[in-house]
Amino acid sequence: MNEPRFTIAISCYNIEKYIGRAIDSVLNQNFDNYEIIVVDDCSTDNSMDEIKKYESDKLKILKTEKNSGSVGTPRNVAIDNAKGEYIIFLDGDDTLYDDKTLQKIDNVIGNDKSDIIYLGYEDAEQSNKERISNDENSSKEARLICDVTFSASSRCWRKEFLIKNNMKFVEGIYYEDVIFSLKSTILSEKTKNANIKIFKYYRNREGSITAKPTVKKCSDWYRMLSEVMDLYAITPDKYKPYLLSFIRNETESVIKRIANILEALENDTKIKQMPKRDYKFRSFFDE
Repeated sequence: MNEPRFTIAISCYNIEKYIGRAIDSVLNQNFDNYEIIVVDDCSTDNSMDEIKKYESDKLKILKTEKNSGSVGTPRNVAIDNAKGEYIIFLDGDDTLYDDKTLQKIDNVIGNDKSDIIYLGYEDAEQSNKERISNDENSSKEARLICDVTFSASSRCWRKEFLIKNNMKFVEGIYYEDVIFSLKSTILSEKTKNANIKIFKYYRNREGSITAKPTVKKCSDWYRMLSEVMDLYAITPDKYKPYLLSFIRNETESVIKRIANILEALENDTKIKQMPKRDYKFRSFFDE
């Protein structure tokens, strides 16, 4: 049996109201050469009951051994079990952009063997703001200086590339997409980009971990930075200045981001949305 073109890896935790919407957005595609893997991160609500309504030869249900508190572990489980040539990560409270999404991505890939296909998404609850990939923002240099979006779901990943480079998400940490995306940019040999929105992002749902303030989110900013700094060792010399530029800009930004979280924690409010990163290249020797 030929491998499917795509594995759609859907991560789920306590989203019984939304998981069906995510699955339907895949099943309603006008392109049929895919499999779905839903990985439940030990939900305590009725998410699993909702998922089981869809179980079929086309949809596989897996479960983590214990709740991990982030999407990293469910995504790693999906990578280990994926049969598709390419993997698309979809959070269980988001949806594929429209019913032609997979067909459009398949057309972009063609017969090439690109490691990463850089795409984009629409923020459905922020005046439909878009993050779109193009030739200017998708060079290796540009992606290292300041990625147009670090979301792993905004790309299509060749499974062979992920396996060959032992690409796994750091588990039990927020901001795991930053590490994963930077590492993949460094290691990729062939990429494509297209002005295609792959998913719709719903950030403000009830219970979303994105807006909930915790002390762990503060410490994880520094943990993320530490992991990114470790990537320097695998970065080719010609690209090291660009990674260092990101590290410098991000280090200065983290102070403001942590203050934002602590303010929300103190006032028992949601975390305010920070401005989108818009870093420019800066040498460590610049004032």
